[in-house]
Formats: sequence, structure tokens, C-alpha cells
Amino acid sequence: MFYHQLYLVLLLVLITININSLALTIDPKSNTVHLEAPNLSGQYHNNRPSLLFSSNVNKIELISKADVINPCNGTFIKTNGTTCGLKEIMLGRCYQYQYIQRGLYLSNTTAVKNCTELYELFESEVRFKPYCNMNMSTYEKYFQRALEGVHVINRAIFWSGTYAITHTYSAHGHNYITLEDTLAANMLDGLMWCGKENDPQGFDYVSCPNNCQDNRWADLAFWGLASKTFAERVAGEIYVVLNGSRTDGRPSYRNGSYFAEFELPNFQRTGPYRVTKINILVLHTPDLPVVERCGEKSIIHLEHLIRDAQFEYICIDDPDELLLIMCGDSWGARECEVARTALRRAWDFKVFGKSNANYYPLSLLLLFFTGIFCQMLSN
Repeated sequence: MFYHQLYLVLLLVLITININSLALTIDPKSNTVHLEAPNLSGQYHNNRPSLLFSSNVNKIELISKADVINPCNGTFIKTNGTTCGLKEIMLGRCYQYQYIQRGLYLSNTTAVKNCTELYELFESEVRFKPYCNMNMSTYEKYFQRALEGVHVINRAIFWSGTYAITHTYSAHGHNYITLEDTLAANMLDGLMWCGKENDPQGFDYVSCPNNCQDNRWADLAFWGLASKTFAERVAGEIYVVLNGSRTDGRPSYRNGSYFAEFELPNFQRTGPYRVTKINILVLHTPDLPVVERCGEKSIIHLEHLIRDAQFEYICIDDPDELLLIMCGDSWGARECEVARTALRRAWDFKVFGKSNANYYPLSLLLLFFTGIFCQMLSN
């Protein structure tokens, strides 16, 4: 009995050694190159400065009176106010979208839009006007012109708390189409702007409001309308990617999110824009705790809302297609070590016809002979 117990102990130890050694099976030559994993956990597209940049980036050294009016001074620096070079960036994005991206992403699109006209429509709606006076009607003409001729949008994907990984998965329109892959949203994604009365520039380049306490619609005006118009034009099966490992105390599905307020209520059940099915994908970040899963907490609430709206619905935790993307973001995570090692072996066999990994077969042989030895002693 003693030897059998000894054998079991050695068995557990050797199994542990073999599992832990998986993290060491990468070709030693690869250790000379270390690629920093991309950060896929962030999100942006709100034009409020507190959500875009950290405080240490936002500091501006004001030198002259001219700088107080416009600290950009012809340069592209980050400030607490309107993005420096806003016009140039918007026009550049518009041309890039029209002549490179447009044919890839949106079907049934009419002739190329006039980028200058689009920018001037946007500028006329916000320049010289106080930011906190904005509402969703402010940007109606801009969106009408940008979406003119755009009919059904297939392969649509939505996100909440998963901006970066959703766009990596969608391949910016090649696989799926996000809101930010449409022209109107693409031109302003990640930028800030706020008008200013009695200012020669018409924009406040120093400091935009963090929030408008007396008018919450000012903060929601642009992206709320963008979300609404996008949701009204999607059709077929759609996908919604949620964060099941949020560490900010927020649930995976929030009643106050853009998806809850502007997208889900505007999905169509009939007609050419009929949504046939809603696929919820709940992701759990490697090395972070699982906060919510399908069928739990806020996801249950979302499921009830979808059913009440009479849409077909399915929820999937961590689909295979997204696991490798998440591990690409957290390549050193415990959950990703075995997968990374197996992938390296398979790739080595593909390229070299053999594995270059430092595998440890001796431990398996030792395990085998230890078993025989313990059996002999027990007899």
C-alpha cells in the first residue's frame, strides 16, 4: 500500500512538471524577440475628454494669449478641448473611406460622397454653438447626407465594453460591420469637439465639458444618433459582444448603454431591415475573474428584453473564434499557455516538419519506470 501511495504522489508530481513545462516548450531562439501584446481591452469613441486621455497627457503649457485661444497653434497635439486638426483629420478619413474602404464594407451604396460638403454640414451644426446646448437633432442633416443611398447593412456587429476586440474580430469591415465602419461614424471615431460662442475659431481647443449636468443629451447627441441610425439599417443575423469580466463594477449589460438606449429598441422585426436573430457573445478576459456568464445576472435581463421584442436569441460564452484573439492580447495568461504551446508545435511541424520545442519526454519515461519499480517492490 505504501508503494502505491508513493507511486501516486510521484505520478501527481510528474504530471504537474509536464503541465508546467508546457510554458517552456517554445523554441529558445524565439526568446530573443519579445513582441508586446496589443491592448484589446480599451474602448473609445465618446467625445468627452475624460474618456479619451489620461490626465498626464492632457496637460497643456500655455505660453501666450494666442495659445490660450488655440493651443494647437498649427500642430497636432492632444488637449482637453477640440481635437487639433479636426477638419484635416475628418476630411482625410472621408477620402480614405470613400476610395479604399467603401467598396469593401457597405453594399447598395450610391455614388461617392462629397467630403467637403459632409465636413461643412458637421461644422455648421457645432461651430460657435455651446456644446451643452446640443441634442440629437443637432446632427440630423450630417447623418442624412452621410447615409444617403446606404440601404440594408448585413453582417452587423455591436459591442459594449469590448470596443477593441470587437473591431479586431470584425477586421474593420472585412468580416463584420461595426458602427464605426460606417462613413459618418468613421470620420469622428475617437475625436473630440465642442463649439464656443464669441470665439474667432468657433471651437474650444482648450477644454470641452466633461459632462453637461442640465442636458444629458448633449453627451449622447452624436453617438446616440449614430447608434440609432445604424440599428435602423441592419438586417439578418446580428452579433453583440459583451464583457463578462468587467472590473469597473458595471454589469455586462447596462440599461444606460448605447446598445440598450439606441440600438436594441430600433431593431426592425419586419420589412427590408428585418433582424432575424440576435447572437450574444460574452467574453471573459484571460487572468481576470468571471463576473457574468450567459444566463446570469444582467444577461438574463437582456434575454427577457430580446424575447419581449420577439427576436430569436442565442447566447454563447467565449466562442472559439475569439479565444485566440483574447490570448493574443494576454499571451502570458495562465489560460493561454497550453494553447500557445500547442499552436507553436503545430506551426513548427508545418514550417519545419518537426517541432523545435524543448519537450520533456524523460519525465514520461521516469513515470513509466517508477510505476514498474513500485509494482516490483509491492510484490
